[in-house]
Amino acid sequence: MENSDNNMEPESVIKSIMVEQEEKSRGALDPFVVAINAMNGLKERERDVIINRYGLENGKKVTLEAVGKKFNITRERVRQIESATLRKLIEKPTKDLVQLIKLINSHLSEVGGVLSVNGLTSYLKSPQADQAELKTNALRLVMDVNEAVVALPNLSELQTGWMKRGFPQNLITPILSALAKVLTDANRTMTEKELWEALLHQETYQTYESQLSPTILTGLLSISTQIAQAADGKWGLAAWPTVVPKRIRDKVFLILEVSGKPKHFTDIAEAINRAYPAGKPVLSRTVHNELIGDKRFVLVGRGIYALKSWGFQPGVVLDVVKEVLKQAGRPLSVEDIIEAVLAKREVKRNTVVANLQNKSMFRKVGRGLYELVE
Repeated sequence: MENSDNNMEPESVIKSIMVEQEEKSRGALDPFVVAINAMNGLKERERDVIINRYGLENGKKVTLEAVGKKFNITRERVRQIESATLRKLIEKPTKDLVQLIKLINSHLSEVGGVLSVNGLTSYLKSPQADQAELKTNALRLVMDVNEAVVALPNLSELQTGWMKRGFPQNLITPILSALAKVLTDANRTMTEKELWEALLHQETYQTYESQLSPTILTGLLSISTQIAQAADGKWGLAAWPTVVPKRIRDKVFLILEVSGKPKHFTDIAEAINRAYPAGKPVLSRTVHNELIGDKRFVLVGRGIYALKSWGFQPGVVLDVVKEVLKQAGRPLSVEDIIEAVLAKREVKRNTVVANLQNKSMFRKVGRGLYELVE
């Protein structure tokens, strides 16, 4: 039998190689290392000013006044040194800096021309949490010497980030407002395709039709502070707990809803920490307490929980077997009983069979049939 890899189309092979090479480039071009190396040719004071102003030593950015006091110069002189040094980095970049900027600008074009800080750090594969602040600060320096981009407007409805020079900035606020209205009116999360189709019927779309595309929509959604992506990939208002859950119990609910099947509370805790990495890690015992105290969840096995809305029934297996026979209103076979119980609880088949041996509750009638004892 031929290896399936040998049957790949040439275009697929080339694309696969290109994706692999891009991923390697992303992993190799650490923004912090690139930024530090880019300053190797600077004078000591120039280097110190940039390191302090961008927080490349301990993650904390130093004010103009504090830097001025350190070097016994005025704030204005610090500003001049900073500006002149950035110009030096632009005019004489290192090879890695050029490569990193090229990689970023290529990605920026692919995602609609706008990108948040979080989106860029995610794309460039963020390091451990204790290095995240240094990497973000280094990225800001890299983007400040990237002449192909400008900072996003400082508006409450936008995340901090950048846009390609020449991006139609005038459409950002009105289009995001129109999208927020679409979601508010629908009162549910929507896919990007649904949002685009709904936007086509908005008056705002007619105004900016020549400047819009589905790719630009993708970019605009990613920089909004009022619209966010839910765990299932759909978009909704950031104020909705089903989109951006603030309480642990809401995160538990979303993890179960997206998985579509019962999970052990330790697995739920791990899933929460993967899905919501920002902030303090959630402990499994905290998750367990939330599961116990919320009626939306039901225990269906040893430490295993499901959503009650799925039809799972609380109580011990004995109670579930009784309920199954009661609802049937007639004797059932062992297989029928097991099937009905397993639809409501995650237990072993033998556990159901063992419970049927309780003669005070169940009576065997006919061939392998059981009914409730009256």
